[in-house]
Amino acid sequence: MFNRRFLRIKVFQALYAFYQDDEGSRYTHEKTLLKSLDKSYDLFLFLLAFPTEFKFYISKELDIQTSKHFPVQNTIAPLQALMNNKAIALLEQNEFLTQRLKNIRSKWSNTEELYKNIFAEIRESETMVNYISQTEHSFADDKKILGEIFELLIGDSEYFNQFTEEQFLNWEDDQVTITITLLKTIQGLKENNLSDFIDKLNSGDDEDQKFMKDLYHLTIENDDELLKLIADKTKNWEADRIAMVDMLMMKMALCEILKFPHIPVKVSINEYLELAKLYSTPNSHGFINGVLDKIHLDLKKNNQIEKLGRGLVE
Repeated sequence: MFNRRFLRIKVFQALYAFYQDDEGSRYTHEKTLLKSLDKSYDLFLFLLAFPTEFKFYISKELDIQTSKHFPVQNTIAPLQALMNNKAIALLEQNEFLTQRLKNIRSKWSNTEELYKNIFAEIRESETMVNYISQTEHSFADDKKILGEIFELLIGDSEYFNQFTEEQFLNWEDDQVTITITLLKTIQGLKENNLSDFIDKLNSGDDEDQKFMKDLYHLTIENDDELLKLIADKTKNWEADRIAMVDMLMMKMALCEILKFPHIPVKVSINEYLELAKLYSTPNSHGFINGVLDKIHLDLKKNNQIEKLGRGLVE
């Protein structure tokens, strides 16, 4: 469900911790790795539960506002628009999703003041003003406004971000990836049909977990082979002079090239070059690229790369 770069980062962090820990078991660090994935998944579900929980507040507030002697239309209009949002209704009415979110939804309890502040931010936004100016909304319109509300809250709302961080310590680290995943999920909703979405939700965590476990264990299990490939192309460098981060990035890239038949070679190399920009020195990108390119050419020449599927065989 999450993008592969996010998963690679988590595996990289686990492997770094493992290689730094002289006494720790690799299975101990594997547990930490999988727990971090669980926390990310819970955070995603927490955000996914927000629209339906917020709608409960909206319903009560709408009753209060419409029962006033002098109702304020500028307040009622956005409340009614959110109450009638078909994308939120689709999430709200699915029994499987309701059960999946059951344990997470409790985190949104006792948040009346938070919802009040959030609604004030949403109501005054240009996004909501434009939305309620339309007399009718299609399902696509409702999906769009829901995504824009999340972007507004995550990007600009101190109330929303502070509350989320209090619930999830990993919010700061996972925010970008979780937000992207959430927005893609919302845009992927189909009117009156949650089956595709539910299938992805149901299987996504298992697929992510398998990829992470395979990459983690295969990198460790093939350490000698991977290290030799790197050493043969860095003979002017002693292994301990190569930064551990750079060495680990190269090992992981080579592990994917050799042990993951469904991932294109170029994808693996490019992904770790991007990660090197985040975690290593400015000069590491060129160094890693040069070493991996030389190894790739040798592996290809000796027919040591086995890829399956159209477009993967070089």
